[in-house]
Amino acid sequence: MRYHVAHDLKRPVGTSLHYRIREESLQLEDLLLGQVEGSLELMRTRRGLLARLEATAIGHGQCARCLQEAVYNLEIQFEEEFLPLVDVFTGVPLPPPEDGDIFTIGPDFVLDLREALRQYAILAQPINPLCRPDCRGLCQKCGQDLNEGSCLCSWEVDSRWAPLKALAAELKEE
Repeated sequence: MRYHVAHDLKRPVGTSLHYRIREESLQLEDLLLGQVEGSLELMRTRRGLLARLEATAIGHGQCARCLQEAVYNLEIQFEEEFLPLVDVFTGVPLPPPEDGDIFTIGPDFVLDLREALRQYAILAQPINPLCRPDCRGLCQKCGQDLNEGSCLCSWEVDSRWAPLKALAAELKEE
């Protein structure tokens, strides 16, 4: 996910380059992505390069109910401008961007998409990933994984729910 862009920074403003992205596995700090596939467009701007990325990936995390591994699909899209830290024609350092959250192209003129991809992949993750849609989770008393079997814990039903339980039984009979 690193592109040498010295030649691209010398192109006229508005020039676009298109790339296909395909990575079997990508470790981005604490985030593991699998089967990353998509497209990348780099367009020369007045100040640097505009990166437009559209990709799909497989994310790995922890099930919000039973804490087992959860695997889920991600759709990642972003449009970010990357600014060079050094003038490509003269080699003179450029003033750093005023906004500290801007992505930069280092003095080696390598555009590294990994941090942008990591940030947008985190945003694309589900809030409560599940190992499977019908995951039953863990017993709140003993911690037994209810997907593997029932536990022996007894539950006292709040008496305020009794009318609802009676209604459910009544509807079941009909």
